[in-house]
Amino acid sequence: MTGWLTALLLPGLLLVLPAYAQQPVVPNVALAQGITVNDFAAYPEAYSELQRGDLPAALALLQSQLAEHENDAAYFNLIGTLALKLRDFSAAAVAFERVVLMQPDNAGAWMDLAIASVESGNPASAISYFNHIESTFEPSPALLVIIAKYRAGIARPVLTPFGWKLQSEALAGFDSNANSGLQNSIIPITLGNQRVDLLLDGAYRARSDRFLQEAVSANLKQPYDIGVFDLNLSARQRNYQHEHDFSSMELNLGAGMRRATPFGDAGLGLNVAHLSLGGAALVRTLRATTQLEQPLGSCRVGIAGEGEWRRYFNLSTLDANILWGQGGLACDWGVAKIPVQTTFIVRTGFDKPVGPRPGGKTRHSELIAQLGAPVAWGMYGELSYTLARAYDTDGYSALLEQNAAREIDRRSLRLTLTQPVKGGGDVIFTLEDNHVFSNLSLFRQAGRILGAGFRKSF
Repeated sequence: MTGWLTALLLPGLLLVLPAYAQQPVVPNVALAQGITVNDFAAYPEAYSELQRGDLPAALALLQSQLAEHENDAAYFNLIGTLALKLRDFSAAAVAFERVVLMQPDNAGAWMDLAIASVESGNPASAISYFNHIESTFEPSPALLVIIAKYRAGIARPVLTPFGWKLQSEALAGFDSNANSGLQNSIIPITLGNQRVDLLLDGAYRARSDRFLQEAVSANLKQPYDIGVFDLNLSARQRNYQHEHDFSSMELNLGAGMRRATPFGDAGLGLNVAHLSLGGAALVRTLRATTQLEQPLGSCRVGIAGEGEWRRYFNLSTLDANILWGQGGLACDWGVAKIPVQTTFIVRTGFDKPVGPRPGGKTRHSELIAQLGAPVAWGMYGELSYTLARAYDTDGYSALLEQNAAREIDRRSLRLTLTQPVKGGGDVIFTLEDNHVFSNLSLFRQAGRILGAGFRKSF
């Protein structure tokens, strides 16, 4: 790393670590603020390893005493410091997470946590931490320069020699409504002025099942004179243990271009998606988007327009074209000196069928709210809530509520917990709660999904 990083380290520590004095050094604000060999007075065995220049052994000895120092911020600060020196950035992030939870006023630990997050491949968290440092504390000019350089490095596309970033994910889970079954056991049928309660075949009721899900994605970001080119490819497959007809495969290919303008960051994008269900092709979708984003203090505001062309392989009556309009606001806050990220998105759409379709045209409206924050033990939590409503302009069927126009209200709550692990990668836990309400009982559904897995970026 460059010389300005090395200059941040305390010279006294370099004397204690002669075997590592010539190696590239990670910036550590906590060290610069006064950590000395006296901080190792309670750990004589670890200090002996430091004198011999064996940092891995010193770190291992410290970590072996975790049970005795669960609530000791200084202990976790030492672990984070040594982990940074050893370039074990995931372990450092976990340690400094413990420090800031116990000492929210420890600006140095926040800085170390931000740096460890950058180096461990979590730029979104790092940006949140840098924002928190700048808004809550009063960083010195030297630290502001460091933060600015890290921000520039995050903003600049991080490219391998070919510009690719790869990610793989494996998830095992349980779905309480694997077959998208109905919630009611009786469907009321209207025949003129007569109303008949039709007993629903049990095959159409909700059934639970376990599943395995695998996903891979590849992303290319490449700067050009006219802007930054973005290419995305992804594939996701979910296989149910018993409900094979509802196993799915989704393929996506997207490309876009973004550039800075006097009005903000402008972007254009095109995406093609293909969905198969039960081994048979179901639907293909083409989307074209245009968007504009503008920073506003610690927030970003944006607007976007989208055209969607949806075509079914064997259900042409469902073919439709949809126009969407969208507005959004994303902000970084400090709540009790803990950085919190919030996002709010409002969408409205007009769904026009290509041919005759039950219900005719459909109006859509959506509200999406997301909250992200560090939880504990280095874990990051994200909570999202989606409220989506759809209204048909025409009656759906004379057999359902005397040809009433269909109204659908979808509500979805999703919690994701991400835990970085030593050696790279994340353990992930997900919980979803989904409900579909409608004035027509034929469309009422409910289900929960619980999953756990591992994600790795390359």
